[in-house]
Amino acid sequence: MADTIPTDSFSRRLRELTDNPGAIRSESTVHVQDFYGNLDTWHVSTFRLPGGDGTLSSEEAFLQRNGPDGALRLHLPAKIVGVIGRHREMNVARARRRSAQQALETKRSKGQTIGNAEALRKARKARRAK
Repeated sequence: MADTIPTDSFSRRLRELTDNPGAIRSESTVHVQDFYGNLDTWHVSTFRLPGGDGTLSSEEAFLQRNGPDGALRLHLPAKIVGVIGRHREMNVARARRRSAQQALETKRSKGQTIGNAEALRKARKARRAK
């Protein structure tokens, strides 16, 4: 039976993407050890499929985890990978905004001048005039 082709959706889609010459593939294996020495091994494969006009069509991810309590295999379709990417971008933007606000507050607390006061006055006056 070793010669039969797997028919589960994970294996089938992984095989389709692996055999696709236009797909761009990235793989990583990460070993995560807890305080007690239990080891989880994660294997991550991501595929990027170009669109017909050269734009990004979709990205898909495959996660495999082996640990002391068993194994897990997940296929993340393009919609889910897209949501994860958007969440990451939003979190990065929020973190940058928060850092900038903290830097501004630090400068104010030290009594430093923020920006060009004369230019700000001119801009506010011009907005009111409209």
